[in-house]
Amino acid sequence: MRSSVAPAGPAPARVLFYSHNGVGVGHLQRQLDLATAYRERHADAAILLATGSHAASMFEFPDGIDFVKLPSLVMVDRYRTWRPRDMPLPLEQVVALRSELLEQLVDGFAPDLLVADFMPAGPYGELLPALERLDLRGGRAIAGFRDVIDEPRFVRGLWAETGVYDVLREHYAAICVYGDPRMTDFVEDYALDEELAGKLHYCGYLGRTTGQASDLPLYERPFVLASCGGGVDGSGMLEAFIEAAGELGPALGGSWLAVTGPLMSYEEHLRLVRLAERRSAIVRRVVPDLRAHVALADCVVSMPGYNSVCDILTHRRPAVLVPRPGPSKEQQVRAERLCEWGVAQLVLAPELADGRLASQISHALEAPPPPAAPVSLEGNERALDIFDHVLAATRTA
Repeated sequence: MRSSVAPAGPAPARVLFYSHNGVGVGHLQRQLDLATAYRERHADAAILLATGSHAASMFEFPDGIDFVKLPSLVMVDRYRTWRPRDMPLPLEQVVALRSELLEQLVDGFAPDLLVADFMPAGPYGELLPALERLDLRGGRAIAGFRDVIDEPRFVRGLWAETGVYDVLREHYAAICVYGDPRMTDFVEDYALDEELAGKLHYCGYLGRTTGQASDLPLYERPFVLASCGGGVDGSGMLEAFIEAAGELGPALGGSWLAVTGPLMSYEEHLRLVRLAERRSAIVRRVVPDLRAHVALADCVVSMPGYNSVCDILTHRRPAVLVPRPGPSKEQQVRAERLCEWGVAQLVLAPELADGRLASQISHALEAPPPPAAPVSLEGNERALDIFDHVLAATRTA
């Protein structure tokens, strides 16, 4: 007698996103964007995000996505040296704890796919035991990178010294760049050999959808918005912005909003609040759906982190970019290229003290809307296509 029960289909995919996080919230935000897009495409998928971000609990995780918090590390220099952020324990012990948690996640969660952001091995190789367990279990891994890592010569030396080339060869089925070769040619600039070049996919930038900012009617035009990502090192730029508001506001009117971010020290946040009170500016630590505010701003003043630039490119907002002065050259490389494309203006950190920020904001408010950047903003869809392709290969292996 033939059974009337239909054969079971493949089990829902299990995907683990890894975000080391050692400074701000950019890596976590990018991974959360990708995880959210994956969940929207595959509603039955089981998705878990492992992150070392101190601000993870401040993020809104959509239904169907959970996270595991790793003990936080702080990057001391340029991707080589780290220290515990909060735990008064030896560095080696904290790294070992993070590594053990990641390995346990691979054993317990049993992901079909692991997506790592920016550091394929993690600080001090913390992800390597988990990658080895993933290989033994038959899972696959994808390494994801933002559009710019750092100055090319520095990256080539760092990757050779820390074994990144070998890790990419041995443990990763694909390399996704959430950017475009017109920004950075990964093969040439970062010296990828033929094997690694064959794994490389330029996905385009992670474009945004426009949300609704419920508090926007409270702001008058021109609406000028300044933000500095997580806020770890953005106080100098925001102080200059508040001074610019005091200079331009009396003549232009409008609303001048500075967002300090969840990781700025509370004392520094309060100092900026007091400064703004005397210059008719508004300071908030966070605002609901900052991206929706960016979409409707008349001018955006920002450090050119990856996620902020995705917001600006998507919504074609007049922008003044103030790159972090160091130690990484990532933001300066990105800002200079955006200025070459005519989609933003540049103010270097040493120029903040001479009033240049106010003049550039004034120019941005008077100029026509910036042109569209010559790069794709379909990064989410293209990245998910790569994820699906690798996952399909995993399940048929």
